[in-house]
Amino acid sequence: LTRSKEMIRLVETINATIQRGGSVLIPVFALGRMQEIMAILHDARKFDRLVESPIFVSGLGMDIADYFDQISKKTGLVHFTRSILKELKVKKSPRDLKPGKEPPVQGIYVVSAGMVAENTPSYTLASCLVGHARHSILFVGYCDPDTPGGHLLAAKNGDQFLFDAVNVKTRIRAHIERFEFSGHATRDELLAFAVKTQARSIVLTHGDPPARAWFMEQFTAKLPKSKILDPVPLQTYQV
Repeated sequence: LTRSKEMIRLVETINATIQRGGSVLIPVFALGRMQEIMAILHDARKFDRLVESPIFVSGLGMDIADYFDQISKKTGLVHFTRSILKELKVKKSPRDLKPGKEPPVQGIYVVSAGMVAENTPSYTLASCLVGHARHSILFVGYCDPDTPGGHLLAAKNGDQFLFDAVNVKTRIRAHIERFEFSGHATRDELLAFAVKTQARSIVLTHGDPPARAWFMEQFTAKLPKSKILDPVPLQTYQV
């Protein structure tokens, strides 16, 4: 239900931006999130809920789209096919974008990278849009606080912002908002799944020390017969 509400809110925010003469930047992760956003836009347009506006894409996500298309046709488990891009009349982002200068064409820009990392299409586009109130930058995934995307989310309207990699400094005027489209399960959901499997061994990975310590404590208590490993880099373990 929450995800459905976020989809509706995302489309409504896009519509409001386009209607006031602005452009929308949606920074996305190439694997999964770009394809998901395109499917959301396709559904919205299919039911006349998305305003008419060109949709531009760029980044690795377009190459990965072919794999999603194949998976969808073979399994039916993925809500994405190449036909979505065709029906939306998706275009490649203009190549002549200049950092700090507004894009030559108004539209919806769905580009990588999701955290607006330096030297990516989303970083350049953010520098083009952030200084103008009619534009919007809409985040649909996790942003590390130490990335440019994290800094944008933490900043306030009117703050000075430096895009150091492209030598652009401007005041934040654009509408910046985050939508809850996380692809991650909660820690309690992960814990419940692992306990249900009754696995003989569990290896803790991809988490900060406090999170790993919490899982170690929980697994030790709930799976006393399982081997729980919190590995140290460059060491060999027998699982």
